Amino acid sequence: MAIAILVRRQGERKENLAPIHYVAVHGTRQSKEEQLHSLHINGPGWLTSRPVEPVPFTPASRSGWDDFSALTELMPWCKPGSVIDRSRPELSQADIDGQICVVEQHTQRLQTGPALLFTALVPDNDYFKGNGGRVLPLLHADRTPNITPGLLPHLANSYGLQQVLPKDLLTYIAAVTAHPAFTERYADDLNSLGVRIPLTADRRLWHEAVSLGHHILWASTFGARCTNPADSRPAGTSNWWRSLYPEITYAREVAPDKLPSAISFDSEVQRLVIEGGIFTGVAPRMRNYSTGGRNVLDSWLAYRSDHAASKVTSELDHERPERWEPDWSRELVEVLAVLRHLTALEPQQAELLDHIATAPMIDVAELTRRHILPVPERAQRAHTDPGHAFLPGMDTVDGRLPGPVEPLSLPNDPADTTPPSSHSPTHPVPRAQRRRGPA
Repeated sequence: MAIAILVRRQGERKENLAPIHYVAVHGTRQSKEEQLHSLHINGPGWLTSRPVEPVPFTPASRSGWDDFSALTELMPWCKPGSVIDRSRPELSQADIDGQICVVEQHTQRLQTGPALLFTALVPDNDYFKGNGGRVLPLLHADRTPNITPGLLPHLANSYGLQQVLPKDLLTYIAAVTAHPAFTERYADDLNSLGVRIPLTADRRLWHEAVSLGHHILWASTFGARCTNPADSRPAGTSNWWRSLYPEITYAREVAPDKLPSAISFDSEVQRLVIEGGIFTGVAPRMRNYSTGGRNVLDSWLAYRSDHAASKVTSELDHERPERWEPDWSRELVEVLAVLRHLTALEPQQAELLDHIATAPMIDVAELTRRHILPVPERAQRAHTDPGHAFLPGMDTVDGRLPGPVEPLSLPNDPADTTPPSSHSPTHPVPRAQRRRGPA
């Protein structure tokens, strides 16, 4: 709920923007009422909103946030995630080898956890925290990068490198944003929807972030992307976690004849107990890991317990398994290994962000001077693979463009090989034989 008090003073010019002051109250209903009772127009706590238009109706940033590029200014093509009743054909077409999708919660304020999520799958609409999110694929369906034109060469020039690869930018973004310290540092700024990326101008910090980001993307995709066994990033097989985290074990079997009803956690011995089953090596930070305020392990276990769905929207919500599946135990161990890896990286990410925030930046003003921003409209559209243009069942039809039209000659008459004179009339190619190109 918002409460606005508007004041018009005599003699003020209508063409001038009015100053706007902002204050927010938080907590329980009683706490909010107490804060409102003690609130005075000339009291402390008021923040000044941005003095230009159009801008979000939120306080002016004190962290340089407005100078950072929005994520959609770096990766301009985005779509809402798909659900069963709202398919996203462009996202499905972009489900190609090597694809990595960024998921951004842009409909609600972020308060805890990583600011962005990364996956090798095509996310659904509720991937981020269960109520909305948009997807920014690294690659288009035709394998061209979903990167603003001119950005990668500008970064390479800024860092004195021969080239910057599309995945380099993605790993940098992951290192900077995918941890709670980013959300905590920019908590006030994230009141304005959408994530902005502080792009460092420091070559050393760029390399440090890219190296760190490979580990984040590797773990986030369960070893499907950014693999490098020499750097402790093996390919995601069923036992990839054993050599890295031998302390994570499935020590005692979960009762297989029913769905769990009892789930507990012992922080002292770092054990997760599920219906008699024991999983070891679960640190408190892993147990409390959340995205957008949603606890990851609680959410994962809720779908595999005997507790009824909290929100029943159709008869399908009543279709639930009747017993614990053996594959779930293996999957849970992998989830725990991913959480172990991600949480272990958080201190390094926090330190890196501190250094980036105090170092020179490649800001919006610089990218605008270089004519990289604003993003051209064409870059915001999906590049579809021509192979997907066929109707279902037509994939075997020869879709090659027709060749040049050959001249005809009468029977028993030699073909006229005399080149046409410069005054010969030009006859148009019949409509059915014209080359058809993109509109």
